[in-house]
Amino acid sequence: MNIMSMSKQDIINAVKQSNITVCVIGLGRIGLPTAGAFAEAGAKVIGADIDPKIVQIVNSGQSQFRDEQGLNTLIRKVVKNGRLRATTNVSSAVAEAEVVIVCVPTPVDESKVPDYSAVKESCKEIAKGLKKGNVVIIESTVGPGTVEDLIIPLLEKETDMKAGVDFGVASCPERADPGRILENLKKVPRIVGGITQESADVAEALYEAALGVKIVKVSNPKTANAVKLTENLFRDVNIALANEFAILYEKLGIDTIEVMKACSTKYNFMPHYPGAGVGGPCLPQNPYYLIVEGVKAGNIPYLIRFAREINDRMPEHVVMLVAEALNEVGKTVRGSKIAILGAAYKPNIHDLQLTPVEKVFNRLKEMAADLAIYDPMFRGERVFGVKATESLAEAVKGADCIVIGTAHEEFHSLNLAAIDRMCRKPAALVDSRHVVDPSMVRECGFAYRGVGRP
Repeated sequence: MNIMSMSKQDIINAVKQSNITVCVIGLGRIGLPTAGAFAEAGAKVIGADIDPKIVQIVNSGQSQFRDEQGLNTLIRKVVKNGRLRATTNVSSAVAEAEVVIVCVPTPVDESKVPDYSAVKESCKEIAKGLKKGNVVIIESTVGPGTVEDLIIPLLEKETDMKAGVDFGVASCPERADPGRILENLKKVPRIVGGITQESADVAEALYEAALGVKIVKVSNPKTANAVKLTENLFRDVNIALANEFAILYEKLGIDTIEVMKACSTKYNFMPHYPGAGVGGPCLPQNPYYLIVEGVKAGNIPYLIRFAREINDRMPEHVVMLVAEALNEVGKTVRGSKIAILGAAYKPNIHDLQLTPVEKVFNRLKEMAADLAIYDPMFRGERVFGVKATESLAEAVKGADCIVIGTAHEEFHSLNLAAIDRMCRKPAALVDSRHVVDPSMVRECGFAYRGVGRP
């Protein structure tokens, strides 16, 4: 089937009637929900992943992401009805498909340079099965120009075909929030940029058929990927600004949270809040995709780079607050039991990717603290090289200091009086996520510190 020659309505009908096969490469936190959504819409979907364990889990009708609401039910349904199956053989999966969606990881290495090795390997495997009339869609996060300057030349070289003539290429970067991915897939508009109008039209029809969301078409893949980076870097830069305010206002005796809430009453103010830093696969890494491209173009984005440095320094600031709070009760970090509540990089998800809490943990460990971790998403699991406690009480018993590292829902209703009774008095509490009321903490007898709080 030459999907490039089909009309929009024909593509939509073909998806609903199971006459189109989609290959999704990479069954991670984005790829698996995407595969499930296309299969639920009617497409035949083959999920390809290099990890045999993941393939086995999917083929058994399960999801490895227990924090993604509804995903396990969806995967069970589409596997059972035969619309989704998984394999480790990427090239054979591509050979069966008309559409290939790439959802492989693109991490940043230790030198802060994007690592596109998974994308390159995927392209080599795609090339072995790619047929004329097929369309390749890149959902993986890449720098502007990567599709045009890396992916397309590689596909053309390996296939001896011409992109835009023999096969289509488009970018449709993911825009989902971990923990709410299925909800986002069905509600958040998708950005599509194709190398030709035909490529963009096919991608538009496919995502409209599968997700039912508004499709925003932009000029080309370069622009589509710039949109993804711009919206994430907007957040990273504004969080850095909030962190800058927080450190300054701590010195001036001003409550940053009170300031932000008051500022929010003005029509053109967008509140961002300070904290221990940012984690996950996007915000800590996305700036470097643009920084690298900027350096190539001879225009270094200084503000973006400096914002990243500010956010990267925030875990050290939290450690400083811990030392201050302990000093207030006549103790030092060395030898004190410190209970860290929350390890995940964001609330209510089972994910430690680049979590700033790990930096806090490691620094306190270097300072010879006795550390315990409790996270409701990681009960009894290995976290940062130690076993997380099964319960909050186990972590805080005999603690000299409590550090709130993640704003999990459970922590918003902490019984501070009960926790105080379990601690080794006098005790301290450091809230890096503005979860508890400072006045209530102090009323319970804790020495209190919070990021941006006087």
